[in-house]
Amino acid sequence: MEVSQYLALLGLWIAGIVAPGPDVLVILRNSSLGSRAAGVLTAVGVMTGNLVWITLSLTGVTVLISQADTAQRLIQVAGALFLGWLGVSGIRAGLAARTAPAAVPAGPAPPTGPAPSTVSPGAVPLPGAVPRGRAPGPARAFVLGLVTNLSNAKAIIFFVALFANVVPAGARWWETALVFVLLVAVGLAWFTAVAWMGSVERLAATFRRHGAVVELASGALFLVLALALLVSAL
Repeated sequence: MEVSQYLALLGLWIAGIVAPGPDVLVILRNSSLGSRAAGVLTAVGVMTGNLVWITLSLTGVTVLISQADTAQRLIQVAGALFLGWLGVSGIRAGLAARTAPAAVPAGPAPPTGPAPSTVSPGAVPLPGAVPRGRAPGPARAFVLGLVTNLSNAKAIIFFVALFANVVPAGARWWETALVFVLLVAVGLAWFTAVAWMGSVERLAATFRRHGAVVELASGALFLVLALALLVSAL
Protein backbone atom coordinates (compact mmCIF):
# COMPACT_ATOMS: atom_id res chain seq x y z
CA MET A 1 0.00 0.00 0.00
CA GLU A 2 1.13 3.53 -0.80
CA VAL A 3 1.39 6.28 1.83
CA SER A 4 -1.46 8.10 0.07
CA GLN A 5 -3.70 5.07 0.59
CA TYR A 6 -2.99 5.02 4.32
CA LEU A 7 -3.72 8.75 4.53
CA ALA A 8 -6.97 8.34 2.59
CA LEU A 9 -7.99 5.46 4.85
CA LEU A 10 -7.30 7.48 8.00
CA GLY A 11 -9.12 10.50 6.60
CA LEU A 12 -12.26 8.50 5.85
CA TRP A 13 -12.03 6.70 9.20
CA ILE A 14 -11.72 9.95 11.16
CA ALA A 15 -14.60 11.50 9.23
CA GLY A 16 -16.73 8.47 10.06
CA ILE A 17 -16.04 8.28 13.80
CA VAL A 18 -16.21 12.00 14.62
CA ALA A 19 -19.66 12.38 13.05
CA PRO A 20 -22.32 12.59 15.81
CA GLY A 21 -24.11 9.30 16.27
CA PRO A 22 -25.14 6.68 18.84
CA ASP A 23 -21.52 5.96 19.85
CA VAL A 24 -20.67 9.56 20.72
CA LEU A 25 -24.06 10.09 22.31
CA VAL A 26 -23.83 7.15 24.73
CA ILE A 27 -20.24 8.06 25.70
CA LEU A 28 -21.16 11.67 26.43
CA ARG A 29 -24.21 10.61 28.39
CA ASN A 30 -22.30 8.19 30.62
CA SER A 31 -19.33 10.51 31.18
CA SER A 32 -21.32 13.69 31.88
CA LEU A 33 -24.20 12.28 33.92
CA GLY A 34 -22.10 9.47 35.36
CA SER A 35 -18.33 9.63 35.77
CA ARG A 36 -15.13 9.82 33.75
CA ALA A 37 -14.44 6.15 34.43
CA ALA A 38 -17.88 5.18 33.12
CA GLY A 39 -17.31 7.29 30.01
CA VAL A 40 -13.89 5.77 29.32
CA LEU A 41 -15.20 2.22 29.77
CA THR A 42 -18.08 3.04 27.41
CA ALA A 43 -15.51 4.34 24.90
CA VAL A 44 -13.53 1.10 25.24
CA GLY A 45 -16.74 -0.85 24.62
CA VAL A 46 -17.49 1.22 21.52
CA MET A 47 -13.98 0.66 20.19
CA THR A 48 -14.23 -3.06 20.91
CA GLY A 49 -17.31 -3.10 18.71
CA ASN A 50 -15.40 -1.26 16.00
CA LEU A 51 -12.57 -3.77 16.40
CA VAL A 52 -15.08 -6.52 15.61
CA TRP A 53 -16.29 -4.65 12.52
CA ILE A 54 -12.71 -4.01 11.36
CA THR A 55 -11.80 -7.70 11.79
CA LEU A 56 -14.91 -8.81 9.90
CA SER A 57 -14.12 -6.33 7.13
CA LEU A 58 -10.50 -7.36 6.75
CA THR A 59 -11.60 -11.01 6.51
CA GLY A 60 -14.33 -10.23 3.98
CA VAL A 61 -17.25 -11.18 6.23
CA THR A 62 -18.95 -7.78 6.00
CA VAL A 63 -19.02 -8.10 2.22
CA LEU A 64 -20.88 -11.40 2.57
CA ILE A 65 -23.33 -9.86 5.06
CA SER A 66 -23.95 -6.87 2.80
CA GLN A 67 -24.90 -9.27 0.01
CA ALA A 68 -27.26 -11.31 2.21
CA ASP A 69 -30.47 -9.27 2.53
CA THR A 70 -32.00 -11.46 5.25
CA ALA A 71 -28.93 -11.33 7.51
CA GLN A 72 -28.56 -7.59 7.04
CA ARG A 73 -32.22 -6.98 7.87
CA LEU A 74 -32.01 -9.12 11.00
CA ILE A 75 -29.02 -7.09 12.20
CA GLN A 76 -30.86 -3.85 11.43
CA VAL A 77 -34.00 -4.93 13.31
CA ALA A 78 -31.95 -6.08 16.31
CA GLY A 79 -30.05 -2.80 16.28
CA ALA A 80 -33.28 -0.80 16.05
CA LEU A 81 -34.76 -2.66 19.02
CA PHE A 82 -31.69 -1.98 21.16
CA LEU A 83 -31.56 1.70 20.23
CA GLY A 84 -35.29 1.89 20.93
CA TRP A 85 -34.69 0.41 24.37
CA LEU A 86 -32.01 3.04 25.03
CA GLY A 87 -34.46 5.72 23.92
CA VAL A 88 -37.28 4.54 26.16
CA SER A 89 -34.86 4.18 29.09
CA GLY A 90 -33.59 7.72 28.56
CA ILE A 91 -37.07 9.21 28.42
CA ARG A 92 -38.14 7.32 31.54
CA ALA A 93 -35.02 8.53 33.37
CA GLY A 94 -35.67 12.10 32.24
CA LEU A 95 -39.28 12.02 33.43
CA ALA A 96 -38.18 10.54 36.76
CA ALA A 97 -35.57 13.29 37.19
CA ARG A 98 -38.19 15.99 36.54
CA THR A 99 -40.46 14.68 39.29
CA ALA A 100 -37.72 13.82 41.81
CA PRO A 101 -35.37 16.79 42.41
CA ALA A 102 -31.77 15.86 43.12
CA ALA A 103 -29.23 17.68 45.24
CA VAL A 104 -26.33 19.08 43.25
CA PRO A 105 -23.27 20.35 45.16
CA ALA A 106 -22.84 24.12 44.95
CA GLY A 107 -19.06 23.82 44.67
CA PRO A 108 -16.91 21.76 42.27
CA ALA A 109 -16.73 18.02 42.86
CA PRO A 110 -13.89 15.63 42.00
CA PRO A 111 -14.19 14.40 38.38
CA THR A 112 -13.53 10.81 39.32
CA GLY A 113 -13.94 8.47 42.26
CA PRO A 114 -16.95 7.03 44.08
CA ALA A 115 -19.94 9.24 44.66
CA PRO A 116 -20.52 10.34 48.29
CA SER A 117 -23.23 8.50 50.15
CA THR A 118 -24.67 11.69 51.66
CA VAL A 119 -25.49 15.10 50.28
CA SER A 120 -22.95 17.78 51.15
CA PRO A 121 -24.04 20.72 53.34
CA GLY A 122 -23.73 23.13 50.41
CA ALA A 123 -25.98 21.09 48.13
CA VAL A 124 -28.83 22.89 46.44
CA PRO A 125 -31.97 20.97 45.38
CA LEU A 126 -32.65 21.61 41.73
CA PRO A 127 -35.70 20.25 39.89
CA GLY A 128 -34.61 18.04 37.02
CA ALA A 129 -31.04 17.66 38.25
CA VAL A 130 -29.30 14.28 38.09
CA PRO A 131 -26.90 13.12 40.83
CA ARG A 132 -23.40 11.92 39.94
CA GLY A 133 -24.20 8.56 41.53
CA ARG A 134 -26.18 7.54 38.43
CA ALA A 135 -22.94 6.31 36.81
CA PRO A 136 -23.35 2.78 35.40
CA GLY A 137 -21.10 0.06 36.81
CA PRO A 138 -17.91 -0.88 34.92
CA ALA A 139 -19.41 -3.94 33.23
CA ARG A 140 -22.63 -2.13 32.27
CA ALA A 141 -20.73 0.88 30.89
CA PHE A 142 -18.56 -1.38 28.72
CA VAL A 143 -21.51 -3.45 27.47
CA LEU A 144 -23.54 -0.33 26.66
CA GLY A 145 -20.70 0.95 24.47
CA LEU A 146 -20.12 -2.44 22.84
CA VAL A 147 -23.76 -3.20 22.03
CA THR A 148 -24.50 0.36 20.93
CA ASN A 149 -21.72 0.12 18.36
CA LEU A 150 -22.58 -3.40 17.18
CA SER A 151 -26.27 -2.49 16.89
CA ASN A 152 -25.45 0.14 14.27
CA ALA A 153 -26.11 -1.86 11.11
CA LYS A 154 -25.03 1.14 9.02
CA ALA A 155 -21.48 0.15 10.00
CA ILE A 156 -21.68 -2.72 7.51
CA ILE A 157 -22.10 -0.30 4.62
CA PHE A 158 -19.45 2.06 5.99
CA PHE A 159 -16.77 -0.59 6.44
CA VAL A 160 -17.48 -2.30 3.13
CA ALA A 161 -17.09 1.04 1.34
CA LEU A 162 -14.05 1.99 3.41
CA PHE A 163 -12.01 -1.12 2.74
CA ALA A 164 -13.25 -1.81 -0.78
CA ASN A 165 -12.22 1.64 -2.02
CA VAL A 166 -8.90 2.06 -0.19
CA VAL A 167 -7.38 -1.27 0.90
CA PRO A 168 -6.28 -3.31 -2.14
CA ALA A 169 -7.35 -6.95 -2.32
CA GLY A 170 -3.74 -8.10 -2.62
CA ALA A 171 -2.46 -6.25 0.44
CA ARG A 172 0.33 -8.06 2.28
CA TRP A 173 -0.25 -9.35 5.81
CA TRP A 174 1.86 -6.66 7.48
CA GLU A 175 0.02 -3.95 5.54
CA THR A 176 -3.30 -5.36 6.75
CA ALA A 177 -1.91 -5.52 10.32
CA LEU A 178 -0.76 -1.90 10.07
CA VAL A 179 -4.23 -0.83 8.89
CA PHE A 180 -5.75 -2.66 11.86
CA VAL A 181 -3.39 -1.00 14.37
CA LEU A 182 -3.83 2.49 12.91
CA LEU A 183 -7.63 2.35 12.90
CA VAL A 184 -7.84 0.92 16.43
CA ALA A 185 -5.32 3.43 17.85
CA VAL A 186 -6.98 6.47 16.25
CA GLY A 187 -10.48 5.28 17.17
CA LEU A 188 -9.56 4.58 20.79
CA ALA A 189 -7.84 7.97 21.11
CA TRP A 190 -10.91 9.79 19.74
CA PHE A 191 -13.56 8.03 21.80
CA THR A 192 -11.47 8.32 24.98
CA ALA A 193 -11.08 12.04 24.29
CA VAL A 194 -14.88 12.33 23.96
CA ALA A 195 -15.27 10.63 27.35
CA TRP A 196 -12.71 12.98 28.91
CA MET A 197 -14.36 16.09 27.44
CA GLY A 198 -17.79 14.98 28.63
CA SER A 199 -16.49 14.48 32.18
CA VAL A 200 -14.79 17.90 32.54
CA GLU A 201 -16.34 19.10 35.80
CA ARG A 202 -17.69 22.45 34.65
CA LEU A 203 -19.38 20.90 31.63
CA ALA A 204 -20.52 17.79 33.52
CA ALA A 205 -22.03 19.93 36.31
CA THR A 206 -24.05 21.83 33.72
CA PHE A 207 -25.30 18.58 32.21
CA ARG A 208 -26.26 17.27 35.65
CA ARG A 209 -28.12 20.47 36.53
CA HIS A 210 -30.18 19.94 33.38
CA GLY A 211 -30.09 16.15 33.63
CA ALA A 212 -33.79 15.69 32.89
CA VAL A 213 -33.50 17.62 29.63
CA VAL A 214 -30.32 15.74 28.67
CA GLU A 215 -31.96 12.37 29.34
CA LEU A 216 -35.13 13.30 27.45
CA ALA A 217 -33.18 14.71 24.50
CA SER A 218 -30.83 11.71 24.26
CA GLY A 219 -33.78 9.33 24.62
CA ALA A 220 -35.62 11.10 21.81
CA LEU A 221 -32.53 10.96 19.57
CA PHE A 222 -32.11 7.24 20.20
CA LEU A 223 -35.77 6.68 19.30
CA VAL A 224 -35.36 8.64 16.06
CA LEU A 225 -32.26 6.60 15.16
CA ALA A 226 -34.12 3.38 16.00
CA LEU A 227 -37.09 4.36 13.85
CA ALA A 228 -34.85 5.31 10.92
CA LEU A 229 -32.99 2.00 11.18
CA LEU A 230 -36.24 0.05 11.40
CA VAL A 231 -37.73 1.82 8.39
CA SER A 232 -34.60 1.11 6.31
CA ALA A 233 -34.83 -2.58 7.26
CA LEU A 234 -38.47 -2.97 6.17
